[in-house]
Amino acid sequence: MSRLTLKNVNKHYGEKHALKDFSYEFSDGIYGLLGPNGAGKSTMMNIITQNINCDKGSTILWNGESIYKLGADYRSVIGFMPQQQELYPSFTAKRFLGYIAALKGIQKKQIEPEVLRVLSLVELGDVINKKLGGFSGGMKQRILIAQSLLGNPKLLILDEPTAGLDPKQRVLTRNLISSLAKDKIVIISTHIVSDIETIADQILLLKSGELIDSGTVAELTEQVTDGEKSLERLYMQLYEDE
Repeated sequence: MSRLTLKNVNKHYGEKHALKDFSYEFSDGIYGLLGPNGAGKSTMMNIITQNINCDKGSTILWNGESIYKLGADYRSVIGFMPQQQELYPSFTAKRFLGYIAALKGIQKKQIEPEVLRVLSLVELGDVINKKLGGFSGGMKQRILIAQSLLGNPKLLILDEPTAGLDPKQRVLTRNLISSLAKDKIVIISTHIVSDIETIADQILLLKSGELIDSGTVAELTEQVTDGEKSLERLYMQLYEDE
C-alpha cells in the first residue's frame, strides 16, 4: 500500500497565503477535495505533482521518503490531469498519447499497447486516428483523463475530471475512477459534488487555504442542520458566504 504524507505544507504567493499548514496522510483509495474557488485545492495538487514549490519547512513524503530526494522516481508514479491543458489540434489521439507516453519514459515497444489500453478505458478506441482539433469538449476531457492513466500510476491526481462530460460519460468516468482505486491513491478536485459523493472513501473540505474538516460522506453529512443529509447540502451550509 502506498502512502503520501503532507506535514505543515504552506504556500505563499507574495502576501497571499494560499495553503496554510496543510497536514494529511493519503493511502490507497479515493479522496475528494471540496471547496470554493480560492480554497487551495489546485495549489495543493500542483505542489503534490511538483508543478510548483511549497514554502520552506513543508514536508511531503512518498512512502516515508522526501519527494524532493526521490526526484524522478517520485514523478514516475504520478498521473496528473490538470483542469486546463493545451492540446495539439493537428495531433491524432494516438500521436498525442504516444508523445505523452514518451515524455513519461514509457519504453518505445510498450507505447502503442499502452495507448490502446487507456483509449479503451475512456471509450475513445474508435477515434484513435482522429485529430484532436475535431474532438468535442467532452472527448477532449476524456483524452486528458486517458493521458493521466498512461503507465498505470500509483498516484492519480484529477482536477475537475467530469467537467464538460454528458451524464452518460460522467457515470462512465465515476465507474472508471472507482475501479482504478483498488491499488492506487486517487485525489479528485471537483465542483460537481454528486460525482464524488458515491465513490470517495474520504472527503477533504478546504476553505481559504485551510483544511477545515475531513471524513467519510456519512461522517461529514451528520453536520447538516437543515434538510437532507447530503454532501451537496453540507457544501451549501459550509460555503454559503463564499
